[in-house]
Amino acid sequence: CLTLTDANRFSFAQLQLTESLDEIEEMNMKETPFTDTKILAVVFSFLNEKELLCKISPVSSLWSEACTEAHAHHMLSSVGCSSTPDVHDDFDDSKTENLSIMLSMEKSWKYLVNQYPWACFLSEGAFKRVYKVWNKSTGAEEAVSVMDIELIESTGNKNVVGAELAVSAMLSSLVRRNICPNFVLTRRVFTCVFEPPASHWGSGENRNPKGKSYNSSKFRHVRKPREPKKKEQGKYQYMRMELCSEGDAEEYLKRQESESISPFQAQHILFQTAFALYAAADRFCLKHYDMKLLNIFMQRPESSSDYTTLRYGIGSHVFALRMRTENTVIAKLADYGTANIEPESNGRPATIGQFTTLENTPPEFMILGDAAKQGHGHDMFGLGLCMLHLFTGHAPYEEILEDVVCPSGFKKKLRNIWENENFRSYSVIRSVILADVYTNEDGDVIDGEPDEVLYDTLYRFLVLFGIPELKYQVRDHGKVWKAITSSLEDSNGSKTYGNRGSKKRSDADKFKQDQDLYSIEFGSNKFISRARKELNEMDGGLELLFALCSFDPDKRATASDVLNSQFMAPLREDLTNIINRKDTTTMSFLTYATK
Repeated sequence: CLTLTDANRFSFAQLQLTESLDEIEEMNMKETPFTDTKILAVVFSFLNEKELLCKISPVSSLWSEACTEAHAHHMLSSVGCSSTPDVHDDFDDSKTENLSIMLSMEKSWKYLVNQYPWACFLSEGAFKRVYKVWNKSTGAEEAVSVMDIELIESTGNKNVVGAELAVSAMLSSLVRRNICPNFVLTRRVFTCVFEPPASHWGSGENRNPKGKSYNSSKFRHVRKPREPKKKEQGKYQYMRMELCSEGDAEEYLKRQESESISPFQAQHILFQTAFALYAAADRFCLKHYDMKLLNIFMQRPESSSDYTTLRYGIGSHVFALRMRTENTVIAKLADYGTANIEPESNGRPATIGQFTTLENTPPEFMILGDAAKQGHGHDMFGLGLCMLHLFTGHAPYEEILEDVVCPSGFKKKLRNIWENENFRSYSVIRSVILADVYTNEDGDVIDGEPDEVLYDTLYRFLVLFGIPELKYQVRDHGKVWKAITSSLEDSNGSKTYGNRGSKKRSDADKFKQDQDLYSIEFGSNKFISRARKELNEMDGGLELLFALCSFDPDKRATASDVLNSQFMAPLREDLTNIINRKDTTTMSFLTYATK
């Protein structure tokens, strides 16, 4: 046995370490299975969810990215979807793999009632119900969404729901890796053959059957619900998520005094939401396609300090969002049912899938028709409407402008374009408007009525933001532009607006009257006036709002433009800022910082 002195031992260890580091560096330079995220993702997909999130993800950035892809695959499989687009549902290997993953996630009735002794009903959507539950293992409240997989399969929406779950897993990885905190964090997923017991978890009719909060001493004596009979079994997916204690941003606004928040709090929420869109687009090319305050949730930071600071690094700047802790909220983007993460979809013609909340439809969809393109501009226009809502408070724009409707003459011209089958370049918007209209072989309407929301939507945008001086693509797609100018700019145009027996006014007169009340630039409505006043007092505020709500998608502000705008400049950290103060809890997200 060779005996080494301490010096020799040290030299020998140094040599071994150097050789090991050289081997690692050489391996990193070469393309190996351990540096290929696609191969790693396939390997990792054989692991369970706990192993992926707790053991594999922390190893390295590369492995974390592969782990995210594998986790998204688990999410797809949990509702019976394949992660490979060209694999058909009847392909046996795919079905077997999905079944294997679903079985590995399956929990018993005993687990369900013991792990979650208390719950209350929060909300219900097309395919899911959301509950607030008490998790016995963590000793804390969290949110759980429950999906009926058999119902989803029967309605042909399996792939849509699967895609939403996969996107949720991908964005949650950005929260776990401290890249961006502004997404609702999904924790774990499990399946069960039983739906939650309404007697203990609640329903739309009885939200809190066991009280509004968990009481451990009380629940010792509460009788557990009985296990349902075998004939009541089905397939249910349970997703555990962080509970956003303040609800959605629209609900949060309504609970504040005078239904509004301070301009600085609105600025912070806007910054966080823009950062979420920036990170999601950069990492996964995500387009949300339904940006509104109802889809942004508010979470209180875990802080006992007087102040809380959220630090974001972007390029050469670090932005410090510092407020008193009682006024600090972390904005969390959620609801990815309409989201798209395909890079190749950018620039493709818009489809009916991008007509989500009709009141928030970007103007180019209504003006250009089938020539409108998919892309991130949809989200940025939605972000502009969120900004308007944050600064007006009270309600979204369509509720403030509830009495503003499209004048009949202007509507008639639009209808002749949008609903006229001879204009093939507006087929998508026509299918949206006539979705509930049924005709016979002769084209006569036998049931249903047109959905006229888009008529009012376009007109309200024109009232709020004005008719653009530069009418983009007017040569190639000028039909709607011509209807706008001939109806609303010419006071001698068709006089169609007015009650029977009263003096009829032109649509242009009505447009002027509506603008006098609701124009962002000069309207007298109290909510619009409040927003204008607050934005005028913040350098670059109105400029940013108009840049986000530009009718021209090519000139619309991007998420990066928002973050680096003059409006956000006061949030930039400088040498005079002291971030390590005893009275402040600081959270930093500096992945995108370059210095």
